[in-house]
Amino acid sequence: MRRYLPLLLLFVCLQTARGENSEKTPQDKTPKVGLVLGGGGAKGVAHIGVLKVLERAGFPIDIITSTSMGSIIGGAYACGHPSAVLDSIVRSQDWAMLLSDRESSSDQDLQMRQKHNTYIITKTLHFGKKLQGLGGGFIRGKNITPLFNRITAPYNDSIDFNTLPIRFACVATNIVDNTEYVFHSGVLSQAMRASMAIPGVFAPVRMDGMVLIDGGMRNNFPADIAREMGADYVIGVDVQDVPKPADKLQTGTQILAQISDWLCMNKYEENKRKSDIVIRVNTDGYSAASFNAAAIDTLIRRGEEAAMAHWDELIALRQKLGPVSQHRITHGIQTEPPLAVEEENDNRKRKDIEFNLGVRFDKEEAVALQANIQTPIRTKMPMDLELTLRLGKRLKAQVDWTLHPTSFFQPTISYIYRNNDIDFYENGDKTYTFTYDQHSVKLSLFNFNVRNFNVSIGANYDYYHYRSLLANNQTQQQLSDEDARNKGYISYQGRVWYNSENKWYFPTNGVRFQAKFAYYTDNFIELNGKAGISEYAAMFRSSFPLSNKFSFQPMVYGRFLQGSDIPVVINNLMGGEWFDHYVEGQTTFAGVGNLEMLSQNLAVAQMQVQFNPTTNNNILLRVSAGQDAQKFKNLFDHRTMIGGSLSYYYTTMLGPLGGSVGYSNLTKKFYFYINLGFVF
Repeated sequence: MRRYLPLLLLFVCLQTARGENSEKTPQDKTPKVGLVLGGGGAKGVAHIGVLKVLERAGFPIDIITSTSMGSIIGGAYACGHPSAVLDSIVRSQDWAMLLSDRESSSDQDLQMRQKHNTYIITKTLHFGKKLQGLGGGFIRGKNITPLFNRITAPYNDSIDFNTLPIRFACVATNIVDNTEYVFHSGVLSQAMRASMAIPGVFAPVRMDGMVLIDGGMRNNFPADIAREMGADYVIGVDVQDVPKPADKLQTGTQILAQISDWLCMNKYEENKRKSDIVIRVNTDGYSAASFNAAAIDTLIRRGEEAAMAHWDELIALRQKLGPVSQHRITHGIQTEPPLAVEEENDNRKRKDIEFNLGVRFDKEEAVALQANIQTPIRTKMPMDLELTLRLGKRLKAQVDWTLHPTSFFQPTISYIYRNNDIDFYENGDKTYTFTYDQHSVKLSLFNFNVRNFNVSIGANYDYYHYRSLLANNQTQQQLSDEDARNKGYISYQGRVWYNSENKWYFPTNGVRFQAKFAYYTDNFIELNGKAGISEYAAMFRSSFPLSNKFSFQPMVYGRFLQGSDIPVVINNLMGGEWFDHYVEGQTTFAGVGNLEMLSQNLAVAQMQVQFNPTTNNNILLRVSAGQDAQKFKNLFDHRTMIGGSLSYYYTTMLGPLGGSVGYSNLTKKFYFYINLGFVF
């Protein structure tokens, strides 16, 4: 037996060596390529252009490390979405909506849609052991989080990021101890959300005693992380601005941007030296907030151009890698975005307190401020209490109590106080100045909401207390006694409202229709011992796109009153840019800026041509023709009122910014109007 022992030991050694060699695969000997995608807000969409070039060159990417916007692009790419899909995703988003906490209009009924096109700031607070917000930023991320969940599907559970089609890591900053935190595992969408939490703008992500914000504060170009993960070669994409000289730092925005850029320079030069190829994209003229369509198109193109400038280096490195299997290049690549993941249950919203704030400026009222808070009341039947306060030339305070027996049926009782100081005109000349208080109690017994359709039926009590009434000596139309004394009116009202327009302010397709009937009394049946005042009003507007830039919008509307001794606050008042803006029942008319006192029957037709040279630019040409008369049968006996206006508005996150110039044969005067902000 001892004779065979050396042979047996030799056999075991050979088998062991063979086993060790068999465990070594060609993949273990293949050099690993790391891709570093730096932060820069909207400028980070340029990464998509670079990825297009890397795919064109057949580059295998084994590791991705990233920060901020680079984490969004890099995380999605690591999940298997090629550059073409990322391009489509980025271009198809409503970034103004995503970078806010407003609800998507597709999920809102008409009343909620109107509300969310009124306020520029929406903040949701949550009930826990105590009332608290996800504090630390204006934007909670309610809209962008579902996008992250969608583009990271099916990797929505807590996972090891090394198990993704491409190994991935992203950087955040823990402001508790000012340290760098690198996500190698966890919930991928949460890691991306933490990495891009711009301080003071987005609420930080809180986990395990850490408060995590944008990783750019500690490591905006994490080439060192790629090396630590085993990258043999590192390609870095830099979208950070070059620090500006003194003569380029003239505004507060430029100075804040420069401070932010310097804060993101930590480890920057060291990490550049750890990269084999650094692709620097020219982002001049764009900022971290440049999410409009033109900017996205340009930045993606500049990313391609910057990568192509390094084409020879990229090809040389690609050849240096040697043969690479096609499976390694295309591993995990998907050709379509994943299906949307299920959203949070809508019933959660009933447990939240919502705070809204709106600010606007216009030529007529200067600055106005409106705040709104809506809180749920915890009862067996869901109900809400809502408070609204407006400060400015027109003061307003409103309390609404709404029941929710079903998701569609919402009976409401409201109290509204208004203080108005309004000038009334006749043929372009100021005739009266009214200063009055209005107290209203509104009961909507039937209030039905479903998607684009609303029907409400109820009763109102309106009490007018006149503080002062100043009349011009040349006043042509004399006021009745009803206009000069305090008075209360009881009315029965019904309204139908339909709106399928694609935009609230400057639609290019869809239909809008409103119809209203009201009957005004002072004793539930009569007014001043006579039959009450009947109001019939309707408006129909339809938008027709002629091309992707031109659309036309015919509109007809009218308001007809039957009865005698009609007070001026109920009578027809026409002018301004927006319906019901200064007083209820106010109609607009192209070319008329101030409130004109008209007869009790009014019919108007308007044609508007809208030109949108780019997504947010709106040029409007309006022509209106109208008739008014005391009696309906005499409506076309008087001369036709004709007016026209030319307007330009730029759609901003704060609301429409722009103005109008117009003229009408009613006023025989030009008027000019400017506006900034949503209308309220």
